[in-house]
Amino acid sequence: MKRQLTDSEKFSVRQQQLEPDGSLRCFISGEVISANDEVEYDHIQPFSKDGDTAIANIRIVLKHHNRRKSNQSLYDVRDNLRLERLFESKKNHIKLQDILDLKDVKRRNTHCTTTDGVITIDDGTLKRTFTLLSDSILHVNYFYGRVPISWLENDDQEGLQPRVIDYKRLINIRDHLKIHPQLAPSIARLLGNRLKLFDGQHKLAAQVLNNNTEADIKVYVSPDDPASAKRLFDDLMITNLEAHSKLKQVPFYTSTLLDRLSVIYRELLDEFISTKAPESHTEEHFVHFLTVTKQYSKTAAKDMLRGAIKTAALAGSALEQYVAEASKDASYPITIDLLEKTIFPATLYLDPATAKFTSDQDYRNAETQNFAEIAKLIVAETMIANWAQNIKGKTLTHEQLKARRIWHKGAVLTWAPYLKSILYFALQAMTSEERERLLYRKPISDHQKAIIQKCLNRLFSHPLWDEPEGEVDSLLVSARKQDDLFSKKGLTEKYVIYGEA
Repeated sequence: MKRQLTDSEKFSVRQQQLEPDGSLRCFISGEVISANDEVEYDHIQPFSKDGDTAIANIRIVLKHHNRRKSNQSLYDVRDNLRLERLFESKKNHIKLQDILDLKDVKRRNTHCTTTDGVITIDDGTLKRTFTLLSDSILHVNYFYGRVPISWLENDDQEGLQPRVIDYKRLINIRDHLKIHPQLAPSIARLLGNRLKLFDGQHKLAAQVLNNNTEADIKVYVSPDDPASAKRLFDDLMITNLEAHSKLKQVPFYTSTLLDRLSVIYRELLDEFISTKAPESHTEEHFVHFLTVTKQYSKTAAKDMLRGAIKTAALAGSALEQYVAEASKDASYPITIDLLEKTIFPATLYLDPATAKFTSDQDYRNAETQNFAEIAKLIVAETMIANWAQNIKGKTLTHEQLKARRIWHKGAVLTWAPYLKSILYFALQAMTSEERERLLYRKPISDHQKAIIQKCLNRLFSHPLWDEPEGEVDSLLVSARKQDDLFSKKGLTEKYVIYGEA
């Protein structure tokens, strides 16, 4: 039975927890505890998991931090809080190196030597030897082994490992690996004398959080020859990309896919331009080059082009600062996934163009410019700057609630087609070709921008967005009811474009 501590035992716990400067700090948060704070004396290892009630297993914690404990150890609760603070401070942009820094793992320099099919890695204190194997597809050597984590770093060359770490997934893997083995190794490159991890970042970060000093790794040995090294890099990037998208391993965030595609796109485009006749320098011919010369599928080749178009459009636009890098990040109003389903298809021409690059008929740069103008109007009229994260117990202002309603996923899915109709109207896009290539045209005029702004103002100043909390908010949550809601409230395309009910 769990027992209460006596006053003398509480005094002993307090004395053992005092800092050298005389301060008493919460075991979970590290915050200084004052005489007025509510505290609890709790088990480091939970009583529910046979934690001892001896004084050595008891610590003083601030009551509000201890509410999050459940049946975890205080060490886990402390680690979770430190992690949450790290993710908040970096706005969820966390990489492996941040976790290594959090756990004070210092990287050690290594030296590698290869003889007779064996590679030896030495850091001056520790030496490991591994048998080299040959990859018949990539035509390079590789090895498997248990490697000190202090030898590893994130492989961030040109986006080979651009993914940020997802907090919930990291916690789940950490807890899983406490009681289960790691079945698949993380994957790295040996580049010179440096071990660079490019796949399995979450697994390795979880092992670091579990205070493990070593991890199972598969390592590809990058050739010394620059051309061969680059070929391996390209092959690994493409393999990793396809494994996390088409082959349905744990998927990359969509924004990461766009970033990775744009990196590969730049390199292949340079090769295309340098090897093919100038008269063939079009997007259409480039896609053909990717499918015929580089053996990409048509879908993959077109996805590469589309990724570059979307990346170029979003970069530097007024919307960019409001877009989350992660696909599910509640601290941002927009995700790339949402843009992919709504604003991008309503504005961008995503098929290969036939115009010769930089000719008078090539409107890709103008399209990026036009998108930036539309994004500026959308940001202003939706008042997205007022958007605030919906945190339990926090009261939103009217402006914050309105911005959240406008940028609710269901609402955007409903008003994005209105945006397309607004552009049809303002740009007088009558033919199917003009409607396909809405912003793929000469820079839009001030008169056209004024029409677009007027329609967007009608859309986002409609009384629907200003109603009291209740019905509107519950209907926005239901994916099947948004169209009915807009229609019922009189927020129709006809009203938005012409101002008529």
